[in-house]
Amino acid sequence: MRTQSSYSSSASLFQGSAADIFGVDLKVQIAGLPEKKAYTVWSEITKELSALDKTFNRANPQSEVSLLNTSKVDIETSEVMKEALILCEQYLIKTKGLFDISKGEDKDIDFDGFVKGYALRRIADILKSGKVKDAFINFGGTAMLGLGKHPYGDCWTFTLENPYTEDEIKEFEIRGECLCLAGNTPDYSDHIINPLTHKVFEDHKLCCVRSKDPLDAEILSMVLLLADEKQVKDMSYNFKGVEPEYFEL
Repeated sequence: MRTQSSYSSSASLFQGSAADIFGVDLKVQIAGLPEKKAYTVWSEITKELSALDKTFNRANPQSEVSLLNTSKVDIETSEVMKEALILCEQYLIKTKGLFDISKGEDKDIDFDGFVKGYALRRIADILKSGKVKDAFINFGGTAMLGLGKHPYGDCWTFTLENPYTEDEIKEFEIRGECLCLAGNTPDYSDHIINPLTHKVFEDHKLCCVRSKDPLDAEILSMVLLLADEKQVKDMSYNFKGVEPEYFEL
């Protein structure tokens, strides 16, 4: 994992980045901490990300999920993997079967659409333990967590652009919540194929979801992009207070 970091004493602002985490680049901003403390928190974050990558990265043949998919016999799984599998089973039920990590004819396990939200949950715990009040975590512009505010503003902001025209669609203000985006465009989806129906998408749109829970936001941004009206209504009883936004491209 390649990382970079810097610290501005005048703004008490730490900025860090990590390349190719779950297929995207991670950017972190932490405000209001002394330099030494900020780097300690950053070290804990990168350590956690490295551990999660070794667990969930399907591109790594030695990762836990790869070994689980290729093993012909039952193998002992880590506590993190056990928790993830239990959570995914719960979301399978809560989304009326729309969120399913079993892919293809062989039913291989694929944690896309889960792992960034799960990582944000764990990073949020690290920030809380470090008594961080102001921070912004950005996974490649598709999953973001904002706590407190930017040193020169009253919140954190994210500008959503049209991936085809680069025109600004909307500027989001993020306060103590997570914002996740999913779409059937090259910039917001790993595949132009609908992962649930395995058919080509007929239109181009984005689904944006805000939630206090990063995992709810990550999973619902993908699921609500694909759900019909009845499915959205059925799921609404399990996810109170979640208001998705859709953008046609």
